[in-house]
This record gives sequence, C-alpha cells and structure tokens, in this order.
Amino acid sequence: MKNIKTMLIIIGLLFLKLHLLAQIPDYTGTWVLNNEKSKIQSRPDGMTSAVFIIKQEGNNFSLTIHHIFGDKKDTIVIKMLSDGKTRRVLNTFNGKLEHKENYLQITLWEKDFLDIVKYQFGQNKDQFIADEVLTSDSDNHHNIWIFDRKLP
Repeated sequence: MKNIKTMLIIIGLLFLKLHLLAQIPDYTGTWVLNNEKSKIQSRPDGMTSAVFIIKQEGNNFSLTIHHIFGDKKDTIVIKMLSDGKTRRVLNTFNGKLEHKENYLQITLWEKDFLDIVKYQFGQNKDQFIADEVLTSDSDNHHNIWIFDRKLP
C-alpha cells in the first residue's frame, strides 16, 4: 500500500511538472523591429532598426541583439537560465531571468542602474514585445519594442 501511494505521488508530480513546462512560451525565432508600432522613448543615437535572434530550449535562453545603424550594427549576446537565480551577465551586471504568468522577465542591475524587460507575445505568435523600464543616474525611460517575426 505504501509503494502504491509513493508511485501515485511521483506520477502526480511528473504530470504537474510536464503541465508547467508546457505553459512556458517559446520565443525562438528572428524578430525584426517594427518602428511604427514601437514606442521608444530612448533610442540609441542613429539607430535605424533592430533585430533580436532568440534561441530557447527549456530553461536555456539566448538573446542576440543587433542594433542597426545604417549599414553598421552593434551586437550584444545575452545567455541566461530562466530559473530566477542571480548571475553575472555580460561581465557587468547582476541579472536574473524568470518565468512569470505568460511572459519572461529579465532584470539587470548594478549600483544606480536597473533595467527590467518583460518579453511576451503580442497580438499573436508572430508579434513579440519587449517592454523595458530602465532607471539609472544618466537615463530613465520606458521603451516598448514591438517586433515582427521574420519568416524563413
């Protein structure tokens, strides 16, 4: 009888874990900035576009950001685990990536600097939103970056 109860508990926990994993949105894809729909209060000087390339496998999250300045681009690569634990990011910031109800949230901070970005789908799974609130000694802004999925 004790073994049956233990097996039922283990099976129940496995189903719960599978259910929770199934609810994690997968943002994998190439996303191109939609300048018309975005509401960007603070844009890097001369930036004409941006492309996000996201690779997501389970809790592994890789974000390659290309800020485009005419025919030049500036690239940043952020790799994190979405487990909510604090780690060093870009050798500069403390950071954590967390699964929330229906979005991912990345938080980066240092002394006198806090950047919180919520990543979620927009009207459908071909629209991606990065809702960013940054506060620092030199800049405070709320940017809503809206991206369209680049189809292969």
